[in-house]
Amino acid sequence: AVVSTQSTGTMAMIFGIQLLSTLVIGLFMTKIFSNYSYSLLIFRSLWFCVPPVTEYLGEFSQAYKDHMKKKSRNNDKKEPLEDFTIPRDSNLKIRSNRIISYAQIKLLPHGDEIDMAILMSLSSLLIYIVTEVSIYLKYTPVTDLHLSYIWSMLVLLFCTKFLCYMFKVYIQLGGGERSLCALSSFLFVVFALFVSMANKNSIDFGIEEGYGEFVSEFMKFANSTKMIKSAAHQDPLPSVKAFKGFLIILSGFIGALLTFPSFRYGSLTSQLLLGEASLPQDENKEKKEEGIKDKLVQVLVHFNLIAPLFVLVCWCKPLVQDHFMNEFAVSEKSFNFLRIAFIAITMLVRVFSIKLYTQAHLNTAKRYLRQLKREAGRVDHKTVQQKIAYTFQYSSVIVLQILTPALIVLQLCLILFSLQNTPDVMPDVAPANTILAGVTDIMPDVVSRSDVTVFHGPLET
Repeated sequence: AVVSTQSTGTMAMIFGIQLLSTLVIGLFMTKIFSNYSYSLLIFRSLWFCVPPVTEYLGEFSQAYKDHMKKKSRNNDKKEPLEDFTIPRDSNLKIRSNRIISYAQIKLLPHGDEIDMAILMSLSSLLIYIVTEVSIYLKYTPVTDLHLSYIWSMLVLLFCTKFLCYMFKVYIQLGGGERSLCALSSFLFVVFALFVSMANKNSIDFGIEEGYGEFVSEFMKFANSTKMIKSAAHQDPLPSVKAFKGFLIILSGFIGALLTFPSFRYGSLTSQLLLGEASLPQDENKEKKEEGIKDKLVQVLVHFNLIAPLFVLVCWCKPLVQDHFMNEFAVSEKSFNFLRIAFIAITMLVRVFSIKLYTQAHLNTAKRYLRQLKREAGRVDHKTVQQKIAYTFQYSSVIVLQILTPALIVLQLCLILFSLQNTPDVMPDVAPANTILAGVTDIMPDVVSRSDVTVFHGPLET
């Protein structure tokens, strides 16, 4: 009874601090969300092209001019011609507006998903920081029961749901989109097979050791809670080979989900490297400042392009792990922490540079007009208007395609950081018997022998 009371008080203290921080942070972030849009953090100060009006496009069409002249001679009301074409090599000039308020982006599709993804991610990060600080200050004991895990899992589910939705849309289109998804999934499966069969001395992700430790801890927990009642169920978990097979299938699914987000990210990266995604220049700014800004953008884009390759190299033992551990005397736990930290930094840089990629997408409208001038023939004026308007409407999807994979990796990094601070093994049940034995020696009349048998069977005399 004394031990159960102490454990109940400990659990109340653990969840008391975490629940309090969860409620405060949740209410605070929701209050901001009700008065301010998180998507405006991404779209503010970006430039988008305004679709040209019909009257402006009609100046490049002779049929439109004849129609308007005929109406004026007959004193009829001047109504614009609905169907007409313009030469592709017309010198079209479109106007650009700057996003400065939420009213300009509130009608974008999937705008609520952007707000929700940022809200949940910020809340998860703040709760994780509060939990880790309370553990460091010894206000919260180090246990596996962290509410930050729940928030991280919610963000993972939300981002995965959007990726599955986009995957479903591309699959329903059929044709080349479906073939590309199948090819990408096949390549991911082949790469996962190669990694699973690679020598541990060259590439080691610690799958066997991690799964073995998980099985060991699960069996301890099952035995302590009497989850396994018969000897026939002593091995309820699948083998390591079955677990690797599941990971290979999961890799193929991830490859299919990330097919078009990766293609889109690569296309926007090429535009940024070619300098086609710069903002409209301000006449009052000096050229020197603009040159410095362009160089910083190039450095940032190159880092986002090359950093994932260094992340892969971090798991190559002969090149990185053995060198660091031998030359710099770094322990294995510290090295694992550095690898996870480098992944988190890479994803944070990608998240903070999302405005550059969004602006690169918004500038594809001007790129479309430049491409149109190099073509022969004529084009319907509605096609031009729809193409420019669609570029702005699709920008919210571009943001989510770049943001959701980065948030998934960041949440996984937070979970790994938390797991590194937890005990390596679960406490055995034996200390409870020792404590109860001491209690029976001190207070034999309060705690009887039958009370002891409730916890772990009768004590040995």
